[in-house]
Amino acid sequence: MIRRFGLIGLIGMAGLIVYGAAEEFPPLFPFLISYDGPDNASSMAHLLDAPAGRSGFIRVEDGHFVNDKGRVRLNATNLTGPANFPAHEASDKLAARLARFGINCVRLHYFDGGYGNFMTPERPGIIDWRTRAFDPAQVDKQDYLIAALKRRGIYVDINLRVARKPSMVDPAMLAEEREYARSLLTRVNPYTGLAYTEDPCVAMIEIRNENGLVSDYCHGWMGDNSTAAFKRLWNEWLTKRYGSTAALREAWRWEASPLCAEQIPEGAFDRPVAMDGKTWRLALGQAKAACAASNGVLRLDVTGKGDEQYPKLHRTLAVRKDQPYTLSFKIRRQGDAGAETVLGLAVAGSAGWQPYGLLQQIRVGSAWKKVSLSFAATGSSDAAQLWLTRFPPGTYEIDDLSFRSGEVSAFSAAAKLEDGTVPALSASGFAPARARRDFFQFLMDKERAYWSGMAAYLKQELKARPVIAGTQVCSYSPPFLQAELDFVDNHAYWCHPTPVNKEWTIGNTAMVGHALPCIQQMAGQRVYGKPYTVSEYNHPFPNQYGAEGQPLLRAYGAFQGWDGVFAYTYNHSPDFEPGGTTYFFSILARTDVLAHFPACAALFLRGDVREAASAAAGAMEESAFLERLAETRSPAVGAADAGLDGRQALLRKVGVALSKKDAPLPAAGEAIAAGRKVFVSDTGELTWNNEWPGAAYWTADTPNTKLFTGFPKGRTVALGNVRLAIGDTRLGWATVSLTSRHATGFGEAGRPASILLAATGISENKGMVIERVNAGVITLSDWGRETVVAEGIPAAVTLPSDPARTTCFALDPRGERKDVVPVGKAEGGCRIAIGPQYKTVWYEIEVGK
Repeated sequence: MIRRFGLIGLIGMAGLIVYGAAEEFPPLFPFLISYDGPDNASSMAHLLDAPAGRSGFIRVEDGHFVNDKGRVRLNATNLTGPANFPAHEASDKLAARLARFGINCVRLHYFDGGYGNFMTPERPGIIDWRTRAFDPAQVDKQDYLIAALKRRGIYVDINLRVARKPSMVDPAMLAEEREYARSLLTRVNPYTGLAYTEDPCVAMIEIRNENGLVSDYCHGWMGDNSTAAFKRLWNEWLTKRYGSTAALREAWRWEASPLCAEQIPEGAFDRPVAMDGKTWRLALGQAKAACAASNGVLRLDVTGKGDEQYPKLHRTLAVRKDQPYTLSFKIRRQGDAGAETVLGLAVAGSAGWQPYGLLQQIRVGSAWKKVSLSFAATGSSDAAQLWLTRFPPGTYEIDDLSFRSGEVSAFSAAAKLEDGTVPALSASGFAPARARRDFFQFLMDKERAYWSGMAAYLKQELKARPVIAGTQVCSYSPPFLQAELDFVDNHAYWCHPTPVNKEWTIGNTAMVGHALPCIQQMAGQRVYGKPYTVSEYNHPFPNQYGAEGQPLLRAYGAFQGWDGVFAYTYNHSPDFEPGGTTYFFSILARTDVLAHFPACAALFLRGDVREAASAAAGAMEESAFLERLAETRSPAVGAADAGLDGRQALLRKVGVALSKKDAPLPAAGEAIAAGRKVFVSDTGELTWNNEWPGAAYWTADTPNTKLFTGFPKGRTVALGNVRLAIGDTRLGWATVSLTSRHATGFGEAGRPASILLAATGISENKGMVIERVNAGVITLSDWGRETVVAEGIPAAVTLPSDPARTTCFALDPRGERKDVVPVGKAEGGCRIAIGPQYKTVWYEIEVGK
């Protein structure tokens, strides 16, 4: 039970429950949205065009997905790992439930190998990679699942390689990858009679998930790509470019730079180190930790979890642009052998956190680990900082810390192109700017050849007709490469758990309070003029504000003109009817999220939100990108990197143009003031309002869907001719949606309407125990399991309909009527007061003729 002190209420709202000083909120009540697909007020299945593919294959025209009927939008979700192989009966039930929510596409994800996580045991995928034999039972289950989805009007997106990510350049591995694709896609589904290359219910094919040669190098994940075959290709590429070792040496001008004076003379830690905030600093944030030199090591004891990247250990340094530097040290964490912690490491500016050429992760275990890194500084500063960050609770020891100008050259004088001995450049080592740029151009060329080669194989050899993407842009592959395929895809998360293991914590804040950064990022990374999808997005459990995520994604997806938006993930296990949420990302038992899926379907699939009337894009040519990549070692690029204010995404359609001639410019006078508090889309339908500090909210106001999410603070919000006043809630926050199911409005001018009203706040597993790490970060000491319990939201809704023609019913978890809710008179229409006494998150409002 939660107590709230201080009076927050709505005055004069008849029938609205107001909680005052020291009064308890009513208890949460059981409410798990049913796992069937009834045809009632909760269903949007009528929006689906069944069977999927009846109007031909999805294809690309004028930068969008279309079929023979016209424009296609994919309002979608994922099935992950074992969830791709349900029993036949479960597949039929699943398809009906997804159709009920207006889902018209499912991404079949991570089924090529075993899947498990720290909370659930690993279960096998569709193929045994030791023998390359497909499991007949798994194949049958997946075939039936796809047929069941197709019957209900639900397309599929087939992911080829997720669990296994072999080399992109090794011929044997490429042959294996193609063999797998042939076996998977050309098999005939006995339940449809079609091969997957020939079935229009297959909307799209993704070649890989979150994997690219350039990004793997930048993140230090080269793995099998750093083989002898890779080195041979590098030397062949250099030979083609330079012809001889002499020409190569002349171009690179890689001269020895001996190590010079030590900048950290106390690095042996044989004397005290003062955390004086100048030379050394331990920044705690919300963490609890202490640091001191003891017994010849620098010892860091972390006793309390921190938020974001805290605690952070700083040591001040001096760097000069283009000068090479070498950082070295030893580090270990006390604890069990085999267990590792991932820490952040950087040399960066003290203000604004601008990396100066070194930014990466390091894995730390119980044994001493020697770290030695060389890099060229990308800026100059006498107050640069060596940062070690993201320390979870534990005891860490650091020794032999050194930072010196110069580098120990990895380019041996004996290395020659003629005998193929020029080494590949280390992601964490020094190389002159020309050498680094050459290596990134080499990686770009090889990755481009991989994507184009695989796409050609699928289309020309296998005759696959679905549209094809390579992988996700930015963090995983440069947009210049992905834009050469049929469509561009992306992933994003708000408050992703960190790390994803038993030591996890998660941010517990509402994105609506932070200017919608994920929306800005995703919009800015869209390649202008190409079809665009976001195939993974979530505000993961147990973030208590998760209901905001999918409506925001779908509203701005429609406004930005995107072609597909996918919740990640519907489910990750073979249990399709759990009593509660069993993992961060699965949404099938998330009452707070699913209650608003009918509104999501209306916003995006039905197109209730209009596409933007104006557009703006940042422009970046590939040559400029390569220079930037060589300097920053980051493959991500978006409109903001090309000079566009990211907040433009809240006003108009945005993206990144890959040539300046293709970049539309903002309308004259559209520079955005730094302190701007209210952003209204150029269509007038979407509003983000931060006028009251700490009480931001967002609304969608369309003729047939109304939605509020945020901190009401006693305000009455007008959404066209609908008014909404929300009372006090446990978080001081709520999400409320109203959906005119058949797009007939909200009872204006005597028109009939069937309206679904959804109102959610806290929704959690019964018995769940939250531990608050600090004001913005939580974890769970007990996930709970028995069932889902929800909060009843007190609110008053005013509609433009005649009260004599309007009835309202509280709905049960199946969406069936259970209680009559009184309808009163109001100026210009009627008023309906809902609240926790009805023990529901759903209401049906019927306006008769």
